[in-house]
Amino acid sequence: MNNLSDKSAPELLAPAGNYECFRAALAMGADAVYLAGKNFGARSYAGNFERGEIESCVRYAHLRGSKVYAAVNTLAGNREIPELIDFLKFLQSARVDGVIVQDPAIPELARRHDIALRLHASTQMTVHNLSGAKVAAELGFSRVVLARELSFDEIKYISENSGIETEIFVHGAMCMSYSGQCLMSSALGGRSGNRGRCAQPCRQPYRTDRGEEFVLSLKDMALINEIDKLITCGATSLKIEGRMKGAAYVASVVETYRCCLDEKRKPTKNELDRLNRVFYRGGLSSGYFDGKTGPKMFAFRKPDNPYAESARETEKSVLERAAQNENNFKIPLRAELDFNIGAQIWLKVKTESGAAANVESDYVVQEAKTRPTDTNKLINQLSKTGGSVFEFGDIRIQNDGGFAPLSELNALRRRALEDIKTDILKRYDEAHFSEIMLPPLSEGISVPLKKSGITADVYNFEQFGALLEFERENGKELAYIGVPIDELCEDPAPYESETERIIILPRNIMQKDEYENYEKQLKRLKSLGFSKLRVENISELLRRGGFEMFGGRRLNITNSLSAELIRKAAGLCSVFLSPELNLAQIREIAAELPCEIGIYGYQPLMLTENCITKNLGRCPCGDRTNYLTDRFGKKFPIIRDGKSCRTVLLNTCPTFMCDKMSEVKKSGAALLNLSFTIEDGNAVKKICAACFGGDHRPREFTRLHYYKGAITEKANKIKD
Repeated sequence: MNNLSDKSAPELLAPAGNYECFRAALAMGADAVYLAGKNFGARSYAGNFERGEIESCVRYAHLRGSKVYAAVNTLAGNREIPELIDFLKFLQSARVDGVIVQDPAIPELARRHDIALRLHASTQMTVHNLSGAKVAAELGFSRVVLARELSFDEIKYISENSGIETEIFVHGAMCMSYSGQCLMSSALGGRSGNRGRCAQPCRQPYRTDRGEEFVLSLKDMALINEIDKLITCGATSLKIEGRMKGAAYVASVVETYRCCLDEKRKPTKNELDRLNRVFYRGGLSSGYFDGKTGPKMFAFRKPDNPYAESARETEKSVLERAAQNENNFKIPLRAELDFNIGAQIWLKVKTESGAAANVESDYVVQEAKTRPTDTNKLINQLSKTGGSVFEFGDIRIQNDGGFAPLSELNALRRRALEDIKTDILKRYDEAHFSEIMLPPLSEGISVPLKKSGITADVYNFEQFGALLEFERENGKELAYIGVPIDELCEDPAPYESETERIIILPRNIMQKDEYENYEKQLKRLKSLGFSKLRVENISELLRRGGFEMFGGRRLNITNSLSAELIRKAAGLCSVFLSPELNLAQIREIAAELPCEIGIYGYQPLMLTENCITKNLGRCPCGDRTNYLTDRFGKKFPIIRDGKSCRTVLLNTCPTFMCDKMSEVKKSGAALLNLSFTIEDGNAVKKICAACFGGDHRPREFTRLHYYKGAITEKANKIKD
């Protein structure tokens, strides 16, 4: 059923959106299965599992030597914390092998409430470099699910140097955006991907200079041709995506990877065709594993499915094989039966691994008046294990010719099988759960926030100059000004007069070589007097000597515990709260510690490794702003992540709360942020003026989630 005994082979991890998928995955050889309960899972539209079903799945898997991981990978609001604690305690009692987590509050909740669980950092945490993996380990995670956007070399480097288990996706759908960094569904329709409710707007067509195309729709990933590299990349676990897929899909993908991993070979043409038949989105792609990006990864046109006619037969066939495998799986037993006249019947049962059960009947064997119960009949009766997973092999019997009703033997057998099942599960627990202990979190520090007021982040020097002009012309002053690190390093001189106020804005994504360059950039800027730094990813939750640290919006902070944990762990002056919170939720967190919220800006909706405009045949590295246009005629601006070739897709209109300053200030947030991206200098000054009582309003704008909220329906809602 699985390959756990071969420690050189990575774990094969399969999805289960329902019980049929769960059984199919194990039947086809998955070493582990991940599933979710009815709440807190990032696929809320999958069937998912009730608590009793989770307990049954865990017993079913553990009996077969396989593992079950529970996905608790959505962000939680303050008012959900009690329910979250209760669910984590349940998962501990259910003996799940690990919990996949996005919210950084969960390790701290586990510590405070003595919940012994292995925690896996979800790919929603956007861990994409060595530093991020090390920070995850410090926070209490035993495994990190790496971003899909990493290459073989990056995965190997992190796996070999981080001191933490790594898990990588090897097959299934790919999000266009880095996981955890997509707010497109949330902003456009209120269905948050961080709450498992993504409406997949990336799968819709968009108009460009080339016409209407599916420019954000990636083909499915398939690393089946890279088996040799998957075995040597150092990853602990190879993960198949697909909790929204059916049992035939799960069975087929698991079967193919299981065979290729066990036989250490590439797939046959028939196996590749079978993968396409169970799900087709224009073919399969190696994703980012080869370190390349570009148009070949996309299904720009919705293709006709050449496998449509044969798909049904393939699905029927693979499900039949899964059912047969499930029926064929048996745990062999050795048995000894004492069937002696004048004594109770004794049955001793053992497995090859050492699990054992000894049961005794209340019935005393009688002398046979007519026909004694012969040995063959005893063997035959014991062997009737029905639909159980057990199968008697070697049966030794002591029989001196007595008699007992067959019902007594049947009852004894049932008790023995139940007892040995209990012993197998007990031994599994002893082997896998005896040493679960979260490492203590290093003592944090509370760094005071020195200023409060309005902050502004700029994208270029024109916007920076406009801010200074506004201040001189109006006698107003911003508390802090954020400037991209690449902009500062390209020519620091124009910014050096404001070193006391400037917050360095790093790139949002920094893989290995970029991170090494980033360290050099920081050293240079520090020598020039720049001493403040924005933190946008957990890879940056490091206490840097000489820098005043400010949390960034991409940390996805949605509750007080996460805010406090991250603030103290990194020594942050303030935390930037998620744009998915409403004013009531903000007020609850801001009452406890210094917070920053965004009150103006084109909200980043996606952060993509693929350059959207380069894929369309033109490089956007000049000053031109490019756009995507949706089916309603709304235009989405496209900018770059610093000076990299990554894309940031912005909302069609800015979030604007500058005319609601009295309400915003009542939220208690210490810092109110203006984020400038595509604005010219004149627009910058108008927005600043609006914050200080001016009557300017953008022609089109959104309140985003300030009056509704996307994180939890249980929080108070405020009407505009």
